[in-house]
Amino acid sequence: MSGKNVSIGLVGAGFMGENHLRNLSTLPDVEIVGVFDSVCSRAEALAGKYRVPPARYLRDLMQRAEAVVICVPTTAHYAVAAEAIRNGCHVFVEKPFTHTADEARSLCDLAEKYRVHIQVGHVERFNPVIQTLLASVQYEDLVMGEFYRYVPLRKNIDADVLRTLMVHDLDLILHIADRMKTAPVHLAASGQVVYPKAMNRGLIDNALVQIRFDTSLQVTTHAVRTGGLHRREIVLTESDQTWVADLLNRRLHRFIRRGRYSKQVEHQVIETPASSPLREEIRHFVSSVKTGRAPLVTQHDGLEVMEWIERIRSTMITGSDGS
Repeated sequence: MSGKNVSIGLVGAGFMGENHLRNLSTLPDVEIVGVFDSVCSRAEALAGKYRVPPARYLRDLMQRAEAVVICVPTTAHYAVAAEAIRNGCHVFVEKPFTHTADEARSLCDLAEKYRVHIQVGHVERFNPVIQTLLASVQYEDLVMGEFYRYVPLRKNIDADVLRTLMVHDLDLILHIADRMKTAPVHLAASGQVVYPKAMNRGLIDNALVQIRFDTSLQVTTHAVRTGGLHRREIVLTESDQTWVADLLNRRLHRFIRRGRYSKQVEHQVIETPASSPLREEIRHFVSSVKTGRAPLVTQHDGLEVMEWIERIRSTMITGSDGS
């Protein structure tokens, strides 16, 4: 591994931009060469708070940086990432990878052409509760997965609930399916537009998706941004035990039936490391840039999720997944 610092620029000085900058500023092998935002005053304020230089022009920042962290609105992901890649920068882009699957395919092609790495911000892959869960489950016995993500909408955004919430769980479902060497055979999906267009431009607010695979596995995922409930939970059911990952309270539960026909159940709380998923995610990106190794969550993972989102949306419209 190279001993030199990695020069990184931040694009986007909003809520997530500051979260990333706060973590980047704690890493000893990072030099933050600039913060850019389309609103100059916002970039200057954030840069001043963390005592790093603001960047007046995006291209200048990309020419100074070895890598960029992109935290702009979803509809701008492609344009900013494509410009960064053409300038030879490695790219970290917040989820969802892009606004469309076509944009994702184009970025995959660009990354290969310019030989740069892209890491997509599926932060749950770095969540110690989920990492412990995925290392502990018996995949040969796994029969059902349930994914619940309820996060009440707080602001006007440019992406539907599939891209903002369900994207996390789709990435995990595809990751689990890959480990099991199983493929989907049937998809059912429904969605609702609840809030007025003035709030979220008529985008899908609530979604329910069911996927059946060519093994015994079937999964259901809920993404809800209406109402007032906060819930982030994963339930994985094996033939004789159940895992419950409570992501809000950072706890992993294991329920073991003492016999195939027994009513007695043993409950265990599994210890998990106390680490920040976002900090581990950004540290992994820096390591990828320094070592030249591909990141854990690549552009190809991001593309696969985007293709699934478009398939789900098509199913909601037509009522059939075409299988």
